[in-house]
Amino acid sequence: MPAIVWAGVILVVTSWPNPQLPFSASGLDKVAHFSMYGILGFLVGRALPRHRLLSALVAAALGLAMFGALDEWHQRFVPGRSADIRDWLADVAGMVLGLLLAHFLLLRAPLRRDASS
Repeated sequence: MPAIVWAGVILVVTSWPNPQLPFSASGLDKVAHFSMYGILGFLVGRALPRHRLLSALVAAALGLAMFGALDEWHQRFVPGRSADIRDWLADVAGMVLGLLLAHFLLLRAPLRRDASS
């Protein structure tokens, strides 16, 4: 559920028309893209099943990359915003780092037994 809520936050933030952000021109907006999608990647990574984790990570990465691409595309229709491949690349880079961070934290965490077993 946290990943779905955070994805909603991303969509709301990227739907604001004509953002007057002082860091956009300097390229620091890429840090914002990287950070937002890094958090999303981490939240999704935490929710992945422990069995078949590698295939789940690959599927999650592809799905999140498509989500980022759709978000960039939808910004073409928001006044004052535009689609930018560099923004999408920052999204993907952050998402991959978030997924990998969650993956390595999961590998270090002991498997929890189900209460019913």
